[in-house]
Amino acid sequence: MNTKQILIIGCILILTASHTFASNISGRVKAQGLRKQDNILVYLTKTPDQAAPPKEAFILDQNNLTFLPHILVIPKGATVSFPNNDKVDHNVFSLSRTRKFNFGSYKPGVSQDVTFDKPGIVELRCDLHSEMISYILVLKNSYFALTDKQGNFAIDVTGLAPGKYMLKTWHEKLKNSKLRLELPGAVNKQSILNLKRGAPGVLYK
Repeated sequence: MNTKQILIIGCILILTASHTFASNISGRVKAQGLRKQDNILVYLTKTPDQAAPPKEAFILDQNNLTFLPHILVIPKGATVSFPNNDKVDHNVFSLSRTRKFNFGSYKPGVSQDVTFDKPGIVELRCDLHSEMISYILVLKNSYFALTDKQGNFAIDVTGLAPGKYMLKTWHEKLKNSKLRLELPGAVNKQSILNLKRGAPGVLYK
């Protein structure tokens, strides 16, 4: 390889690097009327959709008459396993338009699987235990995060092209919020989102 070829390759690498970056969008959510600020979804829209089904394994457990976790966030195309690790039978079902299913009653030690290929909100219930409720939030891609107990979040935007995006939130007891931002300007800057109690809306319009 001669000097001219090396210079050309170097220029290509520099141009490619200028269109992508490796860093986070981070910040804090302040939610009105919640004792804990965790399990609030923060996600980006106006981004490319998930190109292929994720390889990660997702699990929504059943233990002590409780769905664990209470909120599970997955990218579109993901498959979720529903193991029954309780001491009693369960019947997990969803009447949500995003994904309807009903396993029927199944015993401890048994697991069921469902693939979620449409973005949206899936509310889960157990026909045998009315107090059990959980949510699966199916997003168009992997640019999302759940807040910790202090309301902090960080979204990995590695490889996302510079441009204008929308930062949105969802929680079952809070009104949705949105914040316009632009990359790479918003990278490594703290975004503050103030949320009020109320009925949430949809993930996508």
